[in-house]
Amino acid sequence: MEKTFSLHIHDFSLVRGGAIYQLLLRLSLIKPGSISIIRRCIFFALITWLPLLVLSVVQRRALDSALKVPFLKDIEAYSRFLIAVPVLIAAEVVIDTSVRTTAKYFLHSGLVEPAELSDFKAAMREIAKLRDWVFLEPCLLLIAYILTGIVFTHRLTSVTSVWSAIATGTTKQLTLAGWWYALVSLPISQFLLFRWLWRFLLWFRFLWRLSQLNLQLVATHADLAGGLGFLGLNQIPFGSIPFAISIVLSGNFCQKVIYQGVSIATFKFQIIIFLVLSLIFTLVPLLVFSGKLLKLKIQGFQRYGSLVSQHNLLFEQKWVKGKVPKGESPLGSPDISSLADLGASFETIKKMRIVPFGLGTVIILGSLIILPLLPLFLIAIPLEQITDIALKVLFGV
Repeated sequence: MEKTFSLHIHDFSLVRGGAIYQLLLRLSLIKPGSISIIRRCIFFALITWLPLLVLSVVQRRALDSALKVPFLKDIEAYSRFLIAVPVLIAAEVVIDTSVRTTAKYFLHSGLVEPAELSDFKAAMREIAKLRDWVFLEPCLLLIAYILTGIVFTHRLTSVTSVWSAIATGTTKQLTLAGWWYALVSLPISQFLLFRWLWRFLLWFRFLWRLSQLNLQLVATHADLAGGLGFLGLNQIPFGSIPFAISIVLSGNFCQKVIYQGVSIATFKFQIIIFLVLSLIFTLVPLLVFSGKLLKLKIQGFQRYGSLVSQHNLLFEQKWVKGKVPKGESPLGSPDISSLADLGASFETIKKMRIVPFGLGTVIILGSLIILPLLPLFLIAIPLEQITDIALKVLFGV
């Protein structure tokens, strides 16, 4: 039975299912049993970025100096289609591996009682069913097209001459590349992001189902999270989603700084808000265990507090007041070491967190999210100043 269940655990996945996954299998862009990143990265670059280049060249809008932003100088297009989209595709490997590792840990660490294995299986089956819902991806694609329409409606009312649109007086119209961008490139990139948001919700749902089980948590666990500390590290790969969004934001901000002369200070509040919301977004699924951890900590204080009080009372009677129990030698008694052990356990409970992640997880995620925005700051700082700072850091001069 355990072997059969292990096979189910091995097959558990947030990404290996759905209409698009089956389509990519038929196109041989995904091999059965693997995720095949490189093939799909090349494929999506070919259908999102390369046609834009070809059509821009055809209409002489790739390097036209008369344009405010010719295609080959469009930083946002590079960041969105050649970096962010591959990141969203590559995230399938790291996140899927993390998801399966987490599920296996819950099972093999003893956190899930044998009597609740059926509920554990039911949670996995529910996630697989929602992942494979036939109407899901068409709905996500429809939402992507609706939002694309809104974006281009705004763009055509305020656009200057760029590679994607021509402004002649009060009349604006899309170029050939602009039409491809509106009908293919942008909807695909948005669809990939929305699909990840749905998968993230599935992961949220799975963790919530697990939080409803009678998990075997230990208040004195060394990870200071009752035995759930592994969740914080395993959640870090989900930072790939805001990381990809940060790449697009960075490209957009850099473009405005370079071509429109916008000050970097204009974006400081947007960056702060984005960072905070991204951290909340990534870590909030883990908060479903906070109720159990808080209850565990309170119970640990009560139980170990009572035990420490009883032990201290006996310790004082024996070692301070000299009331040695009849027949027991005062030499070689383990009472002192057990007192130290109890004190250490009680200190562990005092330090125990009510969230299954620590400051280290927050710092790693924050660094991952803010990393793509560093070029924005480098643009604003003169090269000579960067060199001076580097010399001072490295050589103290």
